[in-house]
Amino acid sequence: MKNKICIIVFLLCSILIFGQEEQQLGVLESDTTWLKEIIKFPIGFAPKINYEGYEDLRFAKKWRTPTHDDFWCYMFAWHINRNEEQTVALLEKNIKFYYDGIMKAVNKKKDFEVPETTVLFIKTENNKNTDFIGKLYVYDSFTSEAMMTLNVRVKTHYCEETESSTILFKLSPQGFEHEIWKRFNEVNLKDNLCEH
Repeated sequence: MKNKICIIVFLLCSILIFGQEEQQLGVLESDTTWLKEIIKFPIGFAPKINYEGYEDLRFAKKWRTPTHDDFWCYMFAWHINRNEEQTVALLEKNIKFYYDGIMKAVNKKKDFEVPETTVLFIKTENNKNTDFIGKLYVYDSFTSEAMMTLNVRVKTHYCEETESSTILFKLSPQGFEHEIWKRFNEVNLKDNLCEH
């Protein structure tokens, strides 16, 4: 009986500690108009992405409504325990692993082979915090069950003192002149980014 009580107490403490740890994770700050999710690496649907750390996501509330301007508008930050310079080739490889994995994982059509993702990035700055822009041609297994093009902006941040990196992705099918790209500025990286 004592062993059962000890096991139950241990499990409850583990759940409580894990829940507190999850609440502390995050490098993005946003108000409640953005939906939030945290996923730890390695990511189950994309195990080939060889990172330790976590992904912090923010979704526009209507991101799954095809008739709304916010359809597929979201952003995420990979906060990784590696101070690794991002290149076009590395970003393209990891984003392909990510989207091929997630679209296959959520695909609802039996005996349907999800088309592979095509990724194209270009580097837009050559400084410590490098910027990239790009396009993804990806199958939408979540909603439309069709191919779509997502425009992407990427910004990298390196923290020498913690030997970590944060890679911030903003994605939308809307052109870069659309107001959603200004609304993305409502979500900010935390000031103490390098302390996480």
